[in-house]
Amino acid sequence: MRFRINKLDRRHTGYKQFTHYIIPTYSAKLEDKLRFFEWRNWCWATWGPGMEREAALEFGTNQFSVCRWAWHTEDRSRRLYFASEKELNWFVLTWSGE
Repeated sequence: MRFRINKLDRRHTGYKQFTHYIIPTYSAKLEDKLRFFEWRNWCWATWGPGMEREAALEFGTNQFSVCRWAWHTEDRSRRLYFASEKELNWFVLTWSGE
């Protein structure tokens, strides 16, 4: 598996909007570094437009879900956030066997 799954709780930014996020596990290869963008493009094609995590938190509330997924790329981190386990499972089923 080329990513690590984290379940969000009260300690995490975005825990009210998202249930999980994934972090890619990188090697020094450029191919591995570019995989994150391939995953983000796949999410966009699969669920429609996502947005940066901060924008999703700013525009979303408990009553209105802005998007089913989001990304975070600040501070040299790379994360994809998923609104529910349904999206997470779909991602894992698609990408865990590569």
